[in-house]
Amino acid sequence: MRSNWTGRLAKFAAGALGTLALSAGAQAAFVTLSASGTNATSVAATPSAAIDLGSVLSSFTVSSTLGLTVSSESGTTITTSQEGLQIVQGCALAAGSCGASDWFTLTGLGLSLGGTSFTQTAIPTQVKSFSSGNVVVSGMPVESLRLSWEAGSISPAASVGATGSLSVTTEGPTQLPEPGTWALMMAGIAGVIGVGRIARRRP
Repeated sequence: MRSNWTGRLAKFAAGALGTLALSAGAQAAFVTLSASGTNATSVAATPSAAIDLGSVLSSFTVSSTLGLTVSSESGTTITTSQEGLQIVQGCALAAGSCGASDWFTLTGLGLSLGGTSFTQTAIPTQVKSFSSGNVVVSGMPVESLRLSWEAGSISPAASVGATGSLSVTTEGPTQLPEPGTWALMMAGIAGVIGVGRIARRRP
């Protein structure tokens, strides 16, 4: 009888702890950006849709990719005034409340791709892929994220196409039980133990 009740108690405790673990499950979001120009001397693009994290976070994981295609007959050089042709921008407000001046670049983290200058080395078409890998961002309060692209100068003119992606993973809100919840859970465990003891005393 004792082993039977011990087994039930173990299952009860495991179930309770499992419920707590689920409250801290990871959450992920994904957006893309595309830009293109034919025989262009510059290419700008509207920033991607924004990822709203739901609240201001100071730690999350970001991954960005960039696929770049350049076509010209003599080789061309693309330059930008940003940290990279494609950058990741953050805002400390909800996405719908972020104005143009609220967005800032997440610099120095390896998330900006393509470099400040890219020179075509394969004629007539070169395809190049870039990836940041998973980057943990911390100590930077952010609620919204997006991609931005700028090729301020393309010389000589060329056909350029770019496709970028941004993936964000957060350890979505960890909701620890309130004191009352802990009390109820402990009372339940104590009750199971008490019932087990009573059962063992009966003939």
